[in-house]
Amino acid sequence: MKNILLFLFCFPLSIMYAQPKFTVADVFTDNMVLQRDAKVRIWGKATNGEKIQLLFNGQHKQCLSLNGQWEITLDPMAYGGPYEMKIRLDGDTVTFKNVLVGDVWLAGGQSNMEWTMRRVKDATSQIADADYPEIRYYKAPRVFYSSHQVPKGDWRVCSSVTVPEFSAIAYYFARNVYKEIGVPIGIIQCPVGGTTIEAWMSRETLLADKRHKPIIENYDSIVSSYGTRYEALYTEWENNKAIYDQATKEQQRKLKNPVEPMGERNFRRPTGVYENMLRPLMPYTLKGFIFYQGESNTGRGEQYQTLFPAMIKEWRKGWRQGDIPFLFIQLPKFNTKSREWAELRDAQYLTAQKVKNCGMVVAYDQGDPRNIHPWVKDTVGWRLSSLALGQVYKRRKVYSGPELKKYSVKNDEVILTFLHVGSGLVAKDGEKEIKGFTMAGKDERFYPAKALIVNENTIKLTVEEVDKPLYVRYAWANSIEINLFNKEGFPAVPFRTDKLELVSKGIWK
Repeated sequence: MKNILLFLFCFPLSIMYAQPKFTVADVFTDNMVLQRDAKVRIWGKATNGEKIQLLFNGQHKQCLSLNGQWEITLDPMAYGGPYEMKIRLDGDTVTFKNVLVGDVWLAGGQSNMEWTMRRVKDATSQIADADYPEIRYYKAPRVFYSSHQVPKGDWRVCSSVTVPEFSAIAYYFARNVYKEIGVPIGIIQCPVGGTTIEAWMSRETLLADKRHKPIIENYDSIVSSYGTRYEALYTEWENNKAIYDQATKEQQRKLKNPVEPMGERNFRRPTGVYENMLRPLMPYTLKGFIFYQGESNTGRGEQYQTLFPAMIKEWRKGWRQGDIPFLFIQLPKFNTKSREWAELRDAQYLTAQKVKNCGMVVAYDQGDPRNIHPWVKDTVGWRLSSLALGQVYKRRKVYSGPELKKYSVKNDEVILTFLHVGSGLVAKDGEKEIKGFTMAGKDERFYPAKALIVNENTIKLTVEEVDKPLYVRYAWANSIEINLFNKEGFPAVPFRTDKLELVSKGIWK
Protein backbone atom coordinates (compact mmCIF):
# COMPACT_ATOMS: atom_id res chain seq x y z
CA MET A 1 0.00 0.00 0.00
CA LYS A 2 2.81 2.39 0.90
CA ASN A 3 4.49 1.72 -2.44
CA ILE A 4 1.24 2.48 -4.29
CA LEU A 5 0.76 5.74 -2.40
CA LEU A 6 4.38 6.69 -3.03
CA PHE A 7 3.90 6.02 -6.76
CA LEU A 8 0.69 8.09 -6.89
CA PHE A 9 2.39 10.93 -5.04
CA CYS A 10 5.50 10.99 -7.21
CA PHE A 11 3.82 10.42 -10.58
CA PRO A 12 2.26 13.88 -10.96
CA LEU A 13 5.47 15.50 -9.76
CA SER A 14 7.45 13.64 -12.40
CA ILE A 15 5.13 15.05 -15.04
CA MET A 16 5.25 18.53 -13.55
CA TYR A 17 9.04 18.65 -13.59
CA ALA A 18 9.61 16.64 -16.77
CA GLN A 19 12.31 18.22 -18.88
CA PRO A 20 11.32 19.21 -22.43
CA LYS A 21 12.80 17.10 -25.19
CA PHE A 22 14.31 20.18 -26.80
CA THR A 23 15.03 23.83 -26.05
CA VAL A 24 15.25 26.97 -28.14
CA ALA A 25 18.00 29.55 -27.58
CA ASP A 26 16.93 32.18 -25.03
CA VAL A 27 17.16 35.06 -27.53
CA PHE A 28 14.04 33.76 -29.30
CA THR A 29 10.87 34.95 -27.53
CA ASP A 30 7.47 36.44 -28.25
CA ASN A 31 7.62 39.88 -29.94
CA MET A 32 11.01 39.22 -31.57
CA VAL A 33 12.15 40.70 -34.87
CA LEU A 34 13.81 38.45 -37.47
CA GLN A 35 16.08 39.79 -40.19
CA ARG A 36 14.49 40.40 -43.59
CA ASP A 37 16.06 39.55 -46.97
CA ALA A 38 18.56 37.13 -45.42
CA LYS A 39 18.79 33.50 -44.36
CA VAL A 40 17.63 33.42 -40.74
CA ARG A 41 19.10 30.90 -38.29
CA ILE A 42 17.02 29.45 -35.45
CA TRP A 43 18.79 27.11 -33.03
CA GLY A 44 18.70 25.31 -29.72
CA LYS A 45 19.49 22.04 -27.96
CA ALA A 46 18.07 18.51 -28.21
CA THR A 47 19.06 14.90 -27.75
CA ASN A 48 21.18 13.58 -30.62
CA GLY A 49 19.22 12.39 -33.64
CA GLU A 50 15.93 14.07 -32.77
CA LYS A 51 13.94 15.62 -35.64
CA ILE A 52 13.03 19.26 -35.04
CA GLN A 53 10.32 20.88 -37.17
CA LEU A 54 9.74 24.62 -37.59
CA LEU A 55 6.75 26.39 -39.14
CA PHE A 56 6.88 30.11 -39.87
CA ASN A 57 5.40 32.47 -42.44
CA GLY A 58 4.54 29.69 -44.91
CA GLN A 59 7.84 27.85 -44.46
CA HIS A 60 8.09 24.32 -43.06
CA LYS A 61 11.68 23.37 -42.19
CA GLN A 62 13.21 20.48 -40.28
CA CYS A 63 16.57 19.17 -39.13
CA LEU A 64 18.16 16.43 -37.03
CA SER A 65 20.00 17.39 -33.86
CA LEU A 66 23.74 16.69 -33.79
CA ASN A 67 26.06 16.75 -30.78
CA GLY A 68 23.20 18.01 -28.66
CA GLN A 69 22.57 21.00 -30.93
CA TRP A 70 20.08 21.79 -33.67
CA GLU A 71 19.90 24.63 -36.16
CA ILE A 72 17.33 25.44 -38.84
CA THR A 73 17.79 28.08 -41.54
CA LEU A 74 14.77 29.93 -42.87
CA ASP A 75 14.72 31.23 -46.44
CA PRO A 76 14.97 35.02 -46.93
CA MET A 77 11.71 36.86 -46.28
CA ALA A 78 10.34 40.32 -47.04
CA TYR A 79 9.54 42.52 -44.06
CA GLY A 80 6.14 42.08 -42.46
CA GLY A 81 4.14 40.48 -39.69
CA PRO A 82 3.00 39.88 -37.08
CA TYR A 83 3.44 36.13 -37.48
CA GLU A 84 3.46 33.06 -35.26
CA MET A 85 6.35 30.59 -35.09
CA LYS A 86 5.93 26.96 -34.03
CA ILE A 87 8.83 24.62 -33.26
CA ARG A 88 8.01 20.95 -32.71
CA LEU A 89 9.54 17.70 -31.56
CA ASP A 90 7.11 14.78 -31.37
CA GLY A 91 4.27 16.02 -29.16
CA ASP A 92 6.11 19.02 -27.73
CA THR A 93 5.57 22.43 -29.33
CA VAL A 94 7.09 25.82 -28.54
CA THR A 95 5.13 28.78 -29.94
CA PHE A 96 6.34 32.36 -30.37
CA LYS A 97 3.72 35.02 -31.04
CA ASN A 98 3.70 38.54 -32.47
CA VAL A 99 6.89 38.00 -34.49
CA LEU A 100 7.94 40.64 -37.03
CA VAL A 101 10.37 40.50 -39.94
CA GLY A 102 12.48 43.62 -40.43
CA ASP A 103 16.02 44.80 -39.66
CA VAL A 104 17.92 43.72 -36.54
CA TRP A 105 20.88 45.62 -35.09
CA LEU A 106 23.03 44.57 -32.14
CA ALA A 107 24.00 47.41 -29.76
CA GLY A 108 27.16 46.90 -27.70
CA GLY A 109 29.66 48.97 -25.75
CA GLN A 110 30.00 50.75 -22.44
CA SER A 111 27.81 52.90 -20.24
CA ASN A 112 27.06 55.61 -22.81
CA MET A 113 25.36 52.96 -24.96
CA GLU A 114 23.84 51.42 -21.83
CA TRP A 115 22.40 54.80 -20.72
CA THR A 116 18.64 54.32 -20.73
CA MET A 117 15.78 56.58 -21.77
CA ARG A 118 14.69 57.12 -18.17
CA ARG A 119 17.96 59.03 -17.59
CA VAL A 120 18.06 61.35 -20.62
CA LYS A 121 17.34 65.06 -20.65
CA ASP A 122 13.58 65.73 -20.92
CA ALA A 123 12.93 62.05 -20.18
CA THR A 124 9.27 62.55 -19.25
CA SER A 125 8.24 64.05 -22.59
CA GLN A 126 10.49 61.73 -24.59
CA ILE A 127 9.06 58.63 -22.91
CA ALA A 128 5.46 59.78 -23.34
CA ASP A 129 5.99 59.97 -27.12
CA ALA A 130 7.60 56.54 -27.58
CA ASP A 131 4.80 54.29 -28.81
CA TYR A 132 6.26 52.47 -31.82
CA PRO A 133 4.82 48.94 -31.96
CA GLU A 134 7.06 47.97 -34.89
CA ILE A 135 10.21 48.80 -32.94
CA ARG A 136 11.27 46.04 -30.54
CA TYR A 137 14.26 45.52 -28.28
CA TYR A 138 15.80 42.53 -26.56
CA LYS A 139 17.60 43.34 -23.32
CA ALA A 140 20.27 40.67 -23.05
CA PRO A 141 20.68 39.26 -19.52
CA ARG A 142 23.78 40.53 -17.73
CA VAL A 143 25.53 37.19 -17.32
CA PHE A 144 29.14 37.64 -16.24
CA TYR A 145 30.30 34.06 -15.54
CA SER A 146 29.13 30.53 -16.32
CA SER A 147 27.28 29.87 -13.05
CA HIS A 148 25.77 33.36 -12.85
CA GLN A 149 22.00 32.98 -12.37
CA VAL A 150 19.97 35.91 -13.71
CA PRO A 151 16.48 36.20 -15.25
CA LYS A 152 16.24 35.48 -18.97
CA GLY A 153 15.90 38.32 -21.43
CA ASP A 154 12.87 38.94 -23.58
CA TRP A 155 11.83 40.96 -26.61
CA ARG A 156 9.76 44.03 -25.72
CA VAL A 157 7.47 46.14 -27.89
CA CYS A 158 8.56 49.78 -27.76
CA SER A 159 6.04 51.88 -25.85
CA SER A 160 5.92 54.52 -23.15
CA VAL A 161 5.78 51.63 -20.67
CA THR A 162 8.82 49.70 -21.93
CA VAL A 163 11.04 52.45 -23.35
CA PRO A 164 12.49 53.63 -20.00
CA GLU A 165 14.80 50.56 -20.06
CA PHE A 166 15.71 51.01 -23.74
CA SER A 167 19.25 52.20 -24.51
CA ALA A 168 18.74 55.88 -25.38
CA ILE A 169 21.16 55.94 -28.31
CA ALA A 170 19.78 52.66 -29.66
CA TYR A 171 16.22 53.97 -29.30
CA TYR A 172 16.90 57.22 -31.17
CA PHE A 173 18.77 55.24 -33.81
CA ALA A 174 15.91 52.76 -34.25
CA ARG A 175 13.21 55.44 -34.23
CA ASN A 176 14.92 57.60 -36.85
CA VAL A 177 15.67 54.67 -39.16
CA TYR A 178 12.14 53.31 -38.76
CA LYS A 179 10.54 56.66 -39.58
CA GLU A 180 12.53 56.89 -42.80
CA ILE A 181 12.38 53.33 -44.16
CA GLY A 182 9.10 52.11 -42.63
CA VAL A 183 10.47 48.65 -41.82
CA PRO A 184 10.23 46.97 -38.38
CA ILE A 185 13.41 47.50 -36.37
CA GLY A 186 14.78 45.17 -33.70
CA ILE A 187 17.61 46.06 -31.33
CA ILE A 188 19.53 43.41 -29.40
CA GLN A 189 20.77 45.46 -26.48
CA CYS A 190 23.82 44.18 -24.59
CA PRO A 191 26.14 47.03 -23.50
CA VAL A 192 27.96 46.79 -20.16
CA GLY A 193 29.28 49.92 -18.48
CA GLY A 194 32.92 50.07 -17.45
CA THR A 195 34.14 47.35 -19.81
CA THR A 196 37.36 47.44 -21.79
CA ILE A 197 37.35 46.27 -25.38
CA GLU A 198 39.15 43.07 -24.40
CA ALA A 199 36.09 42.06 -22.37
CA TRP A 200 34.30 41.83 -25.74
CA MET A 201 36.89 39.50 -27.27
CA SER A 202 37.82 35.83 -26.89
CA ARG A 203 40.92 34.50 -25.19
CA GLU A 204 42.01 32.85 -28.46
CA THR A 205 41.88 36.13 -30.38
CA LEU A 206 43.78 38.05 -27.71
CA LEU A 207 46.52 35.41 -27.49
CA ALA A 208 46.90 35.29 -31.27
CA ASP A 209 48.54 38.74 -31.45
CA LYS A 210 51.75 39.52 -29.56
CA ARG A 211 50.52 43.09 -29.03
CA HIS A 212 47.41 41.81 -27.24
CA LYS A 213 48.87 38.77 -25.50
CA PRO A 214 50.09 40.83 -22.47
CA ILE A 215 46.44 41.51 -21.58
CA ILE A 216 45.82 37.81 -20.96
CA GLU A 217 49.22 37.28 -19.34
CA ASN A 218 48.57 40.13 -16.91
CA TYR A 219 45.10 38.79 -16.06
CA ASP A 220 46.42 35.25 -15.53
CA SER A 221 49.16 36.61 -13.29
CA ILE A 222 46.65 38.46 -11.11
CA VAL A 223 44.40 35.42 -10.80
CA SER A 224 47.26 33.07 -9.96
CA SER A 225 48.50 35.47 -7.28
CA TYR A 226 45.26 34.96 -5.35
CA GLY A 227 45.83 31.24 -5.00
CA THR A 228 42.92 29.86 -2.98
CA ARG A 229 41.98 33.29 -1.58
CA TYR A 230 39.78 34.41 -4.49
CA GLU A 231 36.46 33.11 -3.11
CA ALA A 232 37.11 34.74 0.26
CA LEU A 233 38.06 38.03 -1.40
CA TYR A 234 34.98 37.92 -3.59
CA THR A 235 32.68 37.22 -0.63
CA GLU A 236 34.27 40.10 1.29
CA TRP A 237 33.68 42.39 -1.69
CA GLU A 238 30.03 41.29 -1.99
CA ASN A 239 29.43 42.08 1.69
CA ASN A 240 31.12 45.48 1.47
CA LYS A 241 29.23 46.28 -1.73
CA ALA A 242 25.91 45.48 -0.05
CA ILE A 243 26.78 47.88 2.79
CA TYR A 244 27.79 50.55 0.28
CA ASP A 245 24.61 50.17 -1.78
CA GLN A 246 22.36 50.26 1.29
CA ALA A 247 24.06 53.34 2.74
CA THR A 248 23.90 55.13 -0.58
CA LYS A 249 20.20 54.32 -1.08
CA GLU A 250 18.84 54.94 2.42
CA GLN A 251 21.18 57.51 3.93
CA GLN A 252 22.55 59.26 0.83
CA ARG A 253 26.00 58.67 2.30
CA LYS A 254 28.92 58.70 -0.07
CA LEU A 255 31.14 55.88 1.09
CA LYS A 256 34.13 54.64 -0.85
CA ASN A 257 32.87 52.17 -3.44
CA PRO A 258 34.64 48.83 -2.80
CA VAL A 259 36.74 47.53 -5.69
CA GLU A 260 35.77 44.12 -7.01
CA PRO A 261 38.73 41.71 -7.13
CA MET A 262 39.81 40.82 -10.64
CA GLY A 263 38.97 37.21 -11.40
CA GLU A 264 36.56 34.79 -13.02
CA ARG A 265 33.44 36.68 -11.82
CA ASN A 266 34.58 40.22 -12.57
CA PHE A 267 32.59 41.58 -15.52
CA ARG A 268 35.52 43.80 -16.56
CA ARG A 269 37.89 40.89 -17.02
CA PRO A 270 39.22 40.04 -20.48
CA THR A 271 36.83 37.78 -22.48
CA GLY A 272 34.07 37.89 -19.83
CA VAL A 273 31.35 39.68 -21.82
CA TYR A 274 32.26 37.85 -25.01
CA GLU A 275 31.95 34.39 -23.49
CA ASN A 276 28.86 34.96 -21.36
CA MET A 277 26.77 37.58 -23.16
CA LEU A 278 27.83 37.73 -26.81
CA ARG A 279 28.47 34.09 -27.65
CA PRO A 280 24.91 33.00 -26.66
CA LEU A 281 23.58 35.54 -29.20
CA MET A 282 25.60 34.09 -32.08
CA PRO A 283 24.56 33.61 -34.83
CA TYR A 284 21.23 35.55 -34.56
CA THR A 285 20.90 36.98 -38.07
CA LEU A 286 21.54 40.74 -38.10
CA LYS A 287 21.53 43.77 -40.33
CA GLY A 288 24.60 45.08 -38.52
CA PHE A 289 26.24 46.30 -35.31
CA ILE A 290 26.17 49.65 -33.48
CA PHE A 291 28.87 50.20 -30.87
CA TYR A 292 29.97 52.88 -28.38
CA GLN A 293 33.05 51.99 -26.34
CA GLY A 294 36.55 53.23 -25.62
CA GLU A 295 36.48 55.20 -22.37
CA SER A 296 37.94 52.26 -20.43
CA ASN A 297 40.79 51.88 -22.94
CA THR A 298 42.04 55.47 -22.84
CA GLY A 299 45.72 55.30 -22.01
CA ARG A 300 46.23 52.45 -24.50
CA GLY A 301 45.45 54.28 -27.74
CA GLU A 302 48.27 52.70 -29.72
CA GLN A 303 47.14 49.20 -28.77
CA TYR A 304 43.53 50.09 -29.58
CA GLN A 305 44.60 50.61 -33.20
CA THR A 306 44.90 46.82 -33.47
CA LEU A 307 42.50 45.68 -30.74
CA PHE A 308 39.45 47.34 -32.29
CA PRO A 309 39.85 45.86 -35.80
CA ALA A 310 40.54 42.44 -34.24
CA MET A 311 37.32 42.65 -32.25
CA ILE A 312 35.27 43.59 -35.31
CA LYS A 313 36.79 40.71 -37.27
CA GLU A 314 35.96 38.26 -34.49
CA TRP A 315 32.37 39.44 -34.17
CA ARG A 316 31.79 39.09 -37.89
CA LYS A 317 33.27 35.61 -37.82
CA GLY A 318 30.98 34.61 -34.95
CA TRP A 319 27.86 35.85 -36.72
CA ARG A 320 28.78 34.10 -40.00
CA GLN A 321 27.41 36.88 -42.21
CA GLY A 322 30.54 38.19 -43.85
CA ASP A 323 31.44 41.87 -43.58
CA ILE A 324 28.09 43.11 -42.27
CA PRO A 325 27.96 46.82 -41.31
CA PHE A 326 29.75 47.88 -38.15
CA LEU A 327 28.88 51.44 -37.12
CA PHE A 328 30.36 53.05 -34.03
CA ILE A 329 30.58 56.32 -32.11
CA GLN A 330 33.90 58.04 -31.59
CA LEU A 331 34.64 59.24 -28.07
CA PRO A 332 33.28 62.71 -27.18
CA LYS A 333 35.24 65.40 -25.39
CA PHE A 334 36.01 64.95 -21.71
CA ASN A 335 38.30 67.00 -19.51
CA THR A 336 41.23 64.89 -18.28
CA LYS A 337 44.88 65.79 -17.80
CA SER A 338 46.65 64.11 -20.71
CA ARG A 339 46.20 63.54 -24.45
CA GLU A 340 44.94 60.00 -23.92
CA TRP A 341 41.43 60.60 -25.27
CA ALA A 342 42.74 62.19 -28.47
CA GLU A 343 44.90 59.12 -29.11
CA LEU A 344 41.96 56.77 -28.56
CA ARG A 345 39.82 58.80 -30.96
CA ASP A 346 42.58 58.58 -33.54
CA ALA A 347 42.68 54.79 -33.15
CA GLN A 348 38.94 54.71 -33.74
CA TYR A 349 39.28 56.85 -36.86
CA LEU A 350 42.07 54.65 -38.23
CA THR A 351 39.84 51.61 -37.68
CA ALA A 352 37.01 53.21 -39.66
CA GLN A 353 39.48 53.90 -42.47
CA LYS A 354 40.92 50.42 -42.82
CA VAL A 355 38.08 48.04 -41.86
CA LYS A 356 35.67 47.21 -44.67
CA ASN A 357 32.03 48.30 -44.30
CA CYS A 358 32.78 50.20 -41.11
CA GLY A 359 31.51 53.69 -40.26
CA MET A 360 32.23 56.24 -37.52
CA VAL A 361 30.10 58.96 -35.93
CA VAL A 362 31.96 62.02 -34.64
CA ALA A 363 30.62 62.99 -31.20
CA TYR A 364 33.38 65.32 -29.97
CA ASP A 365 31.03 68.28 -29.56
CA GLN A 366 28.43 66.20 -27.71
CA GLY A 367 30.60 65.48 -24.69
CA ASP A 368 30.40 67.19 -21.32
CA PRO A 369 33.88 68.25 -20.11
CA ARG A 370 32.85 67.52 -16.51
CA ASN A 371 30.67 64.44 -17.00
CA ILE A 372 31.72 61.23 -18.72
CA HIS A 373 28.00 60.44 -19.19
CA PRO A 374 26.34 63.29 -21.12
CA TRP A 375 22.58 63.32 -20.57
CA VAL A 376 21.75 64.41 -24.12
CA LYS A 377 21.75 61.37 -26.42
CA ASP A 378 19.35 62.30 -29.23
CA THR A 379 21.93 64.14 -31.36
CA VAL A 380 24.36 61.22 -31.26
CA GLY A 381 21.48 58.85 -32.03
CA TRP A 382 20.49 61.05 -35.00
CA ARG A 383 24.04 61.04 -36.37
CA LEU A 384 24.26 57.26 -35.97
CA SER A 385 20.97 56.77 -37.80
CA SER A 386 22.09 59.20 -40.52
CA LEU A 387 25.24 57.13 -40.99
CA ALA A 388 23.13 53.99 -41.38
CA LEU A 389 20.66 55.69 -43.71
CA GLY A 390 23.50 56.87 -45.92
CA GLN A 391 26.13 54.14 -45.79
CA VAL A 392 23.90 51.08 -45.34
CA TYR A 393 20.47 51.98 -46.71
CA LYS A 394 21.69 54.41 -49.42
CA ARG A 395 18.93 56.89 -48.54
CA ARG A 396 21.14 59.96 -47.99
CA LYS A 397 24.00 61.56 -49.87
CA VAL A 398 25.38 63.54 -46.93
CA TYR A 399 25.62 61.59 -43.68
CA SER A 400 28.98 62.51 -42.14
CA GLY A 401 31.17 65.53 -41.53
CA PRO A 402 34.21 67.12 -43.19
CA GLU A 403 37.29 64.90 -43.37
CA LEU A 404 40.80 66.07 -44.28
CA LYS A 405 41.70 65.19 -47.87
CA LYS A 406 45.06 66.94 -48.26
CA TYR A 407 47.11 69.85 -47.01
CA SER A 408 49.91 72.02 -48.37
CA VAL A 409 52.33 74.51 -46.83
CA LYS A 410 53.06 77.84 -48.50
CA ASN A 411 55.44 80.11 -46.58
CA ASP A 412 53.78 80.57 -43.18
CA GLU A 413 50.33 79.36 -44.27
CA VAL A 414 48.76 75.93 -44.41
CA ILE A 415 45.95 75.18 -46.85
CA LEU A 416 43.58 72.34 -45.92
CA THR A 417 41.17 70.67 -48.35
CA PHE A 418 38.28 68.55 -47.08
CA LEU A 419 36.04 65.73 -48.26
CA HIS A 420 32.38 65.23 -47.28
CA VAL A 421 31.65 68.95 -47.06
CA GLY A 422 28.07 68.60 -48.30
CA SER A 423 26.81 72.08 -49.15
CA GLY A 424 29.98 73.61 -47.75
CA LEU A 425 32.09 74.22 -44.67
CA VAL A 426 30.68 76.41 -41.93
CA ALA A 427 31.40 77.61 -38.41
CA LYS A 428 28.50 76.19 -36.44
CA ASP A 429 28.29 79.13 -34.05
CA GLY A 430 28.17 81.67 -36.89
CA GLU A 431 31.63 83.09 -36.24
CA LYS A 432 34.06 83.77 -39.07
CA GLU A 433 36.99 82.06 -37.35
CA ILE A 434 37.14 78.30 -36.94
CA LYS A 435 38.09 76.95 -33.51
CA GLY A 436 40.08 73.84 -32.63
CA PHE A 437 43.16 73.97 -34.90
CA THR A 438 46.77 73.94 -33.71
CA MET A 439 50.05 74.03 -35.64
CA ALA A 440 53.70 73.26 -34.88
CA GLY A 441 57.09 73.68 -36.49
CA LYS A 442 60.26 71.69 -36.10
CA ASP A 443 60.29 72.25 -32.32
CA GLU A 444 57.07 70.17 -32.17
CA ARG A 445 55.34 72.73 -29.93
CA PHE A 446 51.72 73.25 -30.93
CA TYR A 447 50.05 76.66 -30.85
CA PRO A 448 46.42 77.67 -31.48
CA ALA A 449 46.02 78.53 -35.16
CA LYS A 450 43.89 81.17 -36.84
CA ALA A 451 41.61 79.34 -39.28
CA LEU A 452 39.47 80.94 -41.96
CA ILE A 453 37.15 79.34 -44.51
CA VAL A 454 38.40 80.15 -48.03
CA ASN A 455 35.68 78.39 -50.00
CA GLU A 456 33.21 75.52 -49.63
CA ASN A 457 35.92 72.88 -49.02
CA THR A 458 39.08 74.80 -48.10
CA ILE A 459 40.52 76.37 -44.94
CA LYS A 460 43.60 78.57 -44.49
CA LEU A 461 45.65 78.37 -41.29
CA THR A 462 48.19 80.80 -39.85
CA VAL A 463 49.89 81.13 -36.48
CA GLU A 464 52.23 83.90 -35.34
CA GLU A 465 54.43 81.66 -33.19
CA VAL A 466 55.37 79.31 -36.07
CA ASP A 467 57.44 80.62 -39.01
CA LYS A 468 57.61 77.35 -40.92
CA PRO A 469 54.67 75.13 -40.04
CA LEU A 470 55.10 71.37 -40.36
CA TYR A 471 52.24 69.78 -38.43
CA VAL A 472 48.52 70.46 -38.10
CA ARG A 473 46.03 69.06 -35.63
CA TYR A 474 42.30 69.53 -35.23
CA ALA A 475 40.35 68.69 -32.06
CA TRP A 476 43.47 66.90 -30.86
CA ALA A 477 42.78 67.34 -27.17
CA ASN A 478 40.64 65.80 -24.49
CA SER A 479 38.29 68.78 -24.41
CA ILE A 480 38.54 72.03 -26.40
CA GLU A 481 36.07 74.21 -28.27
CA ILE A 482 35.51 73.16 -31.89
CA ASN A 483 33.05 74.53 -34.46
CA LEU A 484 33.93 73.18 -37.93
CA PHE A 485 30.87 71.54 -39.51
CA ASN A 486 29.29 71.14 -42.90
CA LYS A 487 26.02 72.96 -43.56
CA GLU A 488 24.11 69.70 -43.11
CA GLY A 489 25.06 69.72 -39.42
CA PHE A 490 27.81 67.10 -39.19
CA PRO A 491 31.05 67.94 -37.31
CA ALA A 492 34.51 67.59 -38.83
CA VAL A 493 36.59 64.53 -38.01
CA PRO A 494 39.44 65.14 -35.51
CA PHE A 495 42.84 64.57 -37.13
CA ARG A 496 46.59 65.11 -37.01
CA THR A 497 49.05 65.31 -39.91
CA ASP A 498 52.09 64.37 -37.82
CA LYS A 499 53.46 60.99 -36.82
CA LEU A 500 54.96 62.15 -33.53
CA GLU A 501 55.30 59.60 -30.76
CA LEU A 502 52.12 58.81 -28.83
CA VAL A 503 51.84 59.07 -25.07
CA SER A 504 50.43 55.53 -25.15
CA LYS A 505 53.27 54.05 -27.20
CA GLY A 506 54.27 50.63 -25.91
CA ILE A 507 51.52 50.41 -23.27
CA TRP A 508 50.03 46.96 -23.81
CA LYS A 509 48.12 46.14 -20.61
